[in-house]
Amino acid sequence: MSELRYDPEWYELASPVLESAQMRESLPLHDIEGRRKKIEAKVKANHFTLPKDIEQTIQYTCSQDGHEVPIYHYRRKSFATSPSRPGPAIMHIHGGGYNTVSVTDIMPDLVPYVSAGAEIWSVEYRLAPEHPFPTPLEDCWAALSWLRSSAPKLGIDPKRIALFGESAGGGLAAALAIMARDRGFSPPLARQILIYPMLDDRTEMDHTGGRDVFTMVDRVTSWASYLGDLHRSDTVPPYAAAARIRKEEVKGLPPMYIDVGQLDNFLFEVLDYVQKFVKAGVPVEFHLYEGVPHAFHIFAPTSKIACRAFDNRLNAVLNI
Repeated sequence: MSELRYDPEWYELASPVLESAQMRESLPLHDIEGRRKKIEAKVKANHFTLPKDIEQTIQYTCSQDGHEVPIYHYRRKSFATSPSRPGPAIMHIHGGGYNTVSVTDIMPDLVPYVSAGAEIWSVEYRLAPEHPFPTPLEDCWAALSWLRSSAPKLGIDPKRIALFGESAGGGLAAALAIMARDRGFSPPLARQILIYPMLDDRTEMDHTGGRDVFTMVDRVTSWASYLGDLHRSDTVPPYAAAARIRKEEVKGLPPMYIDVGQLDNFLFEVLDYVQKFVKAGVPVEFHLYEGVPHAFHIFAPTSKIACRAFDNRLNAVLNI
């Protein structure tokens, strides 16, 4: 069996970041504050400013406990949807291991999609461990429900609403797709777009030999913060970890775009999830990227493999 290796071109571009002191710093199990400070330092170092041709507005809706959930809306300033010609809408859910990151932190990753013509609403859900399951998911449900009820006013075609999430946000998007089906969301969601999603709290094996940037310590920290005592128990519902859904329960879920890197610790849970959809006859577009870890596009955005992944994701986002 050949040894797993990084994609050579990707690694050449990514290595300065991967070998930096910040990336090499290994944080203890359950150190949420350390992880938040690490993310905050990285975001501040980016000095990103929203391009002048893109506008950001914030709407609010109430979650089930009365909390006001902010929903960030990004679109090109030149973009105007006529009420007589409604268009698609992307409900985005950001990643961050369920316990770090905000919408504005991840906003630089959304800008290329918006520049290409996508209209994106991104939900600022509350984070674990202060707000464990089901609060983040219920915040996302509140945002999705608001988007549907506001569709006529916003110029949205309710048949063309899609979910879009990466990492933990992909896990929340997958769970929200299940919840939306079960709660009778109508019309049904047009698509779920899951970028290296975090789906299963039971994964214990690191098949990458330590090459993934999101380590097993990171994933246990994340799942434990989100699920608490439920973590790895037999009573975790699919709303909490979408991979817990049984294959016979998949029917009726929206078509799925999903991708993952070969050196991502989420690889095998993603493969299992894809199999369930294929066996249930739900349309699936799946991409596996050889020789790259979790969130690979962040570390080498100009690499050929990252550009190919972006093109595939953009196609999924624009063709709703």
